[in-house]
Amino acid sequence: MSEDSNYGTLPHDSSLIQGENSRGGNNDKISGKAWGRVKNIVTRSQKYPKSVFFILGTEFCERFSYYGMRAVLILYLTNWLGFSEDVGTAIFHSFVMLCYFSPIIGAILADGYIGRYKTILYVSLLYAVGNLVMAITAVPPPEWYGPALGLILIGLGTGGIKPNVSSFGADQFRADQEKERYTFFSAFYFAINLGSMLSIILTPILRADVKCYGNECYPLAFGIPAALMVIATIIFVAGGSLYKKMPPSGNLIGRVFKCIWSGLCGKLKNCHSSDTKEHWLYYADSSKFEPEFIKEVQILLKVLFMFVPTPIFWTLSDQQGSRWTLQAEKLNGDLGALGTVKPDQMSAINPLMILVLIPIFEKFIYPWCERCKFLHRPLQRMSAGMILTVISFIMAGVLQMKIEDSLEPPLKEMESGISFYNTLHCEITIKTGDGLNFKIAPYQKSIYTVITAQENYVLNVTSCFPPLSKKVTLKPLEVNRMFVWSKDGKDVMLIK
Repeated sequence: MSEDSNYGTLPHDSSLIQGENSRGGNNDKISGKAWGRVKNIVTRSQKYPKSVFFILGTEFCERFSYYGMRAVLILYLTNWLGFSEDVGTAIFHSFVMLCYFSPIIGAILADGYIGRYKTILYVSLLYAVGNLVMAITAVPPPEWYGPALGLILIGLGTGGIKPNVSSFGADQFRADQEKERYTFFSAFYFAINLGSMLSIILTPILRADVKCYGNECYPLAFGIPAALMVIATIIFVAGGSLYKKMPPSGNLIGRVFKCIWSGLCGKLKNCHSSDTKEHWLYYADSSKFEPEFIKEVQILLKVLFMFVPTPIFWTLSDQQGSRWTLQAEKLNGDLGALGTVKPDQMSAINPLMILVLIPIFEKFIYPWCERCKFLHRPLQRMSAGMILTVISFIMAGVLQMKIEDSLEPPLKEMESGISFYNTLHCEITIKTGDGLNFKIAPYQKSIYTVITAQENYVLNVTSCFPPLSKKVTLKPLEVNRMFVWSKDGKDVMLIK
């Protein structure tokens, strides 16, 4: 699943992955599959507003810029700026969090104050400056404050673009151009994934294979995304005279929050009243919020409940750009006849598989699922995707343990290696029979320790659970990994 699959306010984006008969409704059904619609927007360009081609070009260059910079970011933080893997990962995800929190600000700014066109234009300039700062400050000597400023500017810039550019594209179509609008969103999504795939492949090559100042060429690796963002801004401005520029329609996000607050306050004031309403939202001030709007907010809250698991999914998925890249750095990347893949190119598999698999799913897999009544509903497919994600992270965990085994020094005769993994939410202390003492923070592991192989090795575990004492056998020339966890939330277990 692409990180930008829910890009901005994009209600029609589902047209990319749904069969045409699933839309229902009127007789003006959309014909052709998703990539067929992408082809149509090129071969039948006379049917589309000319302004949308400037928007598609802008989006392609902007996504190229963002993913190209992001692909090499974690290695830049750890290998060039000298941060540890843990600190580098924290900085990386703080930047990503800013990129996905700032769209709220961008949406409020566009809807309530200056409109989508000006919002996109102004933040694009901010975005381009941030990329230029990243490229300029990547020259020796390595300093952290320049990149910090660049990342903040990029995070704010992409946040202004994300919620507005897709909606701005939709604004360009007349009400009777529903078919063309669906086609635009397919091409829009195609541009996102094509731009991200090409940039994730190219920028690591510039980083590793070109030498600058005797080192890896981070100025060039950041410079190309900066140039693409400047080009994106130029393309967007070039179409200025062709755009339909809708005036601000009001701060919808703010109005939704005010409605929820008014409903809560009204419910609390009338909690002992005999006047009951269909839903607590209907206690909102009726002079400020019409019944139709309250109903829409009620539906919104129901939909949001369905998305409760998605933050967990994206928390894991975004590790492709951090922990998985650092893990790939410890591998040789040899793909045999296909050549060698660089660690920061690994995440290109995501958009590549989207571009390849979507037509396969549309033409073969989803029709088969419909006929067999198997995974034929969107929620079922989402759940299946999350299950596959769980399996992938189990595989990544097993791979990481194998990597750590290979990095540890070889054991001598009558030696055994041991390390402990704390899966509890509290700190644990493990004392051994031979006097070793391990203090392990929540969800962390101990240092790898080499001891004498022996039977009946005593381990005493103290934590926020009742204490545990256990004897284990440590065989010669064997690496032992002990997991401390609680199955029922009452007692602690030690599993070898």
